[in-house]
Amino acid sequence: MRVLVANPPWPGPGYGARSDVRWPHRRSDKYLEYPIYLAYVVAVLEKAGVDVHFVDGVVEELSVQAFAEKVKRLRPDLIAIECSTPSITKDLQTAQKVKEELEDTFIVLMGSHPTYFHKEILSENKFVDAIARGEFDFTIRELALTFKGQQQLQNIAGISYRNGESIQINEDRPLIQDLDTLPFPARHIVKSDSYREAVFTGRRCTTIVSSRGCPYQCVFCLWPRTMYGRKFRKRSMANVVDEVQHVVEDCGVDEIYFDDDCLTLDRNRLLQICEEIVRRHVKVKWMCQARVDNADDEVLKAMKQAGCHYIKYGVESGSQEMLDAMKKGITLDKVRRAFKLTRKAGIKTQAFFLLGLPWETPETVTETIEFAKEIKPDSAQFAVVVPHPGTELYDLCLERGWLRYESWDDFDCRKALIETDNLSIEDAERYRTRAYKEFYLRPSFILRTTLKLWNPKEAKRIIRSAKSIMKRISYYGES
Repeated sequence: MRVLVANPPWPGPGYGARSDVRWPHRRSDKYLEYPIYLAYVVAVLEKAGVDVHFVDGVVEELSVQAFAEKVKRLRPDLIAIECSTPSITKDLQTAQKVKEELEDTFIVLMGSHPTYFHKEILSENKFVDAIARGEFDFTIRELALTFKGQQQLQNIAGISYRNGESIQINEDRPLIQDLDTLPFPARHIVKSDSYREAVFTGRRCTTIVSSRGCPYQCVFCLWPRTMYGRKFRKRSMANVVDEVQHVVEDCGVDEIYFDDDCLTLDRNRLLQICEEIVRRHVKVKWMCQARVDNADDEVLKAMKQAGCHYIKYGVESGSQEMLDAMKKGITLDKVRRAFKLTRKAGIKTQAFFLLGLPWETPETVTETIEFAKEIKPDSAQFAVVVPHPGTELYDLCLERGWLRYESWDDFDCRKALIETDNLSIEDAERYRTRAYKEFYLRPSFILRTTLKLWNPKEAKRIIRSAKSIMKRISYYGES
């Protein structure tokens, strides 16, 4: 029994960022996140005694044809293909080509888009054999064991599959409650060398996920409703630090990105993790995502002592009206406090902002840009919101007739898709370019950044980030 786990091709222009990305998108540079959830699947299969392989068609810059030829040489019995909304056209072309080359290979799709449209995809594409809905680690394992005669398709929770001419939809798979039962991601197969972000300063970097699920209600967020649920599920402190120690001592990693939806959600657990990293004398730099309402002096001081040097905060807007409309559940004062405390702790910050929601106005855009300047993050990202299928925002835009697109390809974050009586597509795209220029090209930011260039590692990070930002501005301008 041989299984292939794949991040399939997503040919240009630019590079398709799909795996381990909450907002699948195209980007102009090859800074791609480590495909941590695919690495988990590989590890689960390997632990079950399955002969498993991994191919990343994006990193290898494969065409659909070249990918299919590579698959043909491997001759898997089952191929698990990760998909997304903006890449689904290419994903389906890839699946069809693989089926043409290997008629007997069982093709299963996974990811948010096939989860949301599982019935439609199976009905319209005879070359797709099954879809693993939602969290897919153990679903793919059970499918693999089916081919070893240990299961039947009708007994596998979480799949939709073709049964003759009909579509069979099995019961949902319960989310994994004890994340400690998962083996560590298979970094010996899914190697880290090809993946890094512009903000990394280390020589060898990787990603760790210490929890899954987010209890908050943000209207734009994709994963809680399609993949990992709203219940916060956490690995134990010891299990997390064991993995930190493993990647540092056995894999030579010197920088880690904790890609939890919010690492700081359980305050006491995070303090224990930080204390244990220090107690074990594990020397590693790391960064994470966090919410501003979870930041306090004690936590930030402990994070800094344990190696945290960078926190990515989802601010989203400088308008309280917009924050309330998107159900973010924070206040501007909490944002101010979090950035002030984080600077005090000696940790760098990145602020994420979303522009172009249906309620956006020129006034709220100005408020956001001015607020971004006020809180003084070390870097900022301004994105035009994309209402991905599966989000509350998508349902709302569909219901109100606000969506403007020609194909799923248009959901790649290069251009705006929402148009209302008060907001045009052109306005939203101008807002993004204006925000980047006004934030990054102001003299005070340039001076503050220039003063950091004395540090060689910081200089490299700043130069990489600057190139990425300038490419992003010009890239969006081409859309």
